[in-house]
Amino acid sequence: MGERDVYLDTSALAKRYLKERDSDKVDELYRNAEMGKTKLHFSLWNIGEVCGVFDKHRENTNPKSDLELLLGESTRLVVSGRLNVMEISNDVVMGALEIVLKYHIYVAGALQLATAHIAGAKRFVTADKMLIRIAKKEGFDVIELAG
Repeated sequence: MGERDVYLDTSALAKRYLKERDSDKVDELYRNAEMGKTKLHFSLWNIGEVCGVFDKHRENTNPKSDLELLLGESTRLVVSGRLNVMEISNDVVMGALEIVLKYHIYVAGALQLATAHIAGAKRFVTADKMLIRIAKKEGFDVIELAG
C-alpha cells in the first residue's frame, strides 16, 4: 500500500460511468489500474451510493445497465488484484464516527475517508468540495474533480 493506492469516492466512481467533466481523469486512473500502475479502492458503500446517482440520471442513461457495467468491471479488477472493494467493517464505522465528531460532517463522507485510511490509500479522488478540504487535512494527496 502507498503511493500507487487510490481511493475513489462516490462522485469519482460515478464519473467513470456517467460521462461528465473530468470523467477522463477517472478513466485514466482505471487504465493505470488495468496496467498495474495503480490499485484502486472503494467500498460497498460507494456502490450503493452510486446506484442512487445512476437512478437520479435515469432520463439520460440506463441505471441498470450502468450498474451492470460497474459490477462487471469491478469484478474483473478485483480478480486481477487491481481493485479492492472494502466492506463496511466495525473499524471503518468507528473511524468514520471519529471523523464526524472531528469535522462535523455527515457520516457518508466520513465513511469514505475512514475507508481510504484503512485501505492505506495515499490519494483520494473526489468532486466534493467539503471532502477535498477535509481529505487534505487528513493527509491525503487529493485529486480534485469538477463538481
